[in-house]
Amino acid sequence: MNRRQPLLAACAALALALAACGGGGGSSGSSTIPGTSAGATSAPTTSPTSTPTTSPTATPITSVSASYTCPSATTSSGALDCTKLPIGDLKYSTSGPSQGEVYLCNAPSGTPPSENVPWIDRTTNTWDMLTKLVVEGSNTFTGQFSVTVNGATRSIAGDDLPTTYWPVGTYPISKSDPAYQYDGNPNSVIAQNFSFSVPTDPTEATTPGCLTGGPVAVTVTGVEVYDAFDAAGYDANANEEQDDCHGHPDGSDTYHIHGFLQDCVPDAGSPTQNSSLLGYAADGFGIYGPWYNGKILTSADLDECHGTTSPVMWDGKLVTMYHYVSTYDFPYTIACYRGTATRI
Repeated sequence: MNRRQPLLAACAALALALAACGGGGGSSGSSTIPGTSAGATSAPTTSPTSTPTTSPTATPITSVSASYTCPSATTSSGALDCTKLPIGDLKYSTSGPSQGEVYLCNAPSGTPPSENVPWIDRTTNTWDMLTKLVVEGSNTFTGQFSVTVNGATRSIAGDDLPTTYWPVGTYPISKSDPAYQYDGNPNSVIAQNFSFSVPTDPTEATTPGCLTGGPVAVTVTGVEVYDAFDAAGYDANANEEQDDCHGHPDGSDTYHIHGFLQDCVPDAGSPTQNSSLLGYAADGFGIYGPWYNGKILTSADLDECHGTTSPVMWDGKLVTMYHYVSTYDFPYTIACYRGTATRI
């Protein structure tokens, strides 16, 4: 069962404290779920710039799951097994896209993570999401996020803080947190304003584009999405310690996720319903959840950019178009740009 359901139940129990379920502690951002309505959302009261701002005070959440969960689902190759997910360490190319790898513009350089991690099996090159430690602490922020459609242009702006119920871990990671022994992340969560524009109806480029590092997409709840790697080119979801929503801050204090959008972004996906739009990529194409025709999609079902073409809801209409998929296996979201990307 997807962990989003108990999270939303906890939200309802905390309605008096948080003002409204899914409101992120009473979000002042003008956020709707793009893709369910053709109307544009209004812009934040303050126009975002490229300058980081001080984060609002976090409001602690008193009830939240303390571990990752895995849906009971079937994939094209059998039952989904979150205890043996393939590790994507160093699975990248700088010469061109390849299915199952990430196409990077430049080879990463950084310090490799610790190999003494109990939820990783180096013999089989798999990792167990269900036994991986979760960063302690659950806090909610009041985020700003807007999506405005004006003709052929979709303008997206926000401050990188979630606008819906989203338990953010306590960062820097405390030395008393069991996760600290594997990842002493010293960074904080600070608002990072962004503003960019993409085509309302993106088209596929002649040649797929490489990823440059940093954000490759933004969720419909206003959180930045990075590619699958840490700074050294190792599978970030398998190696790095993250909170209950698979998020953490980097050296610039930018909170982000490397995948698993379907865990904390509202997704209608189920065995009887296809997944919802969960985010916008830097080339304008959407990222949808993993449920399709009663099954969970995996990397094996997708192309070299981790996408596919099928009917999806787009600006309130059912259209057949290319889109990316957020899966439970590497490379999780985007492996290359199918369209022409802009900088987030």
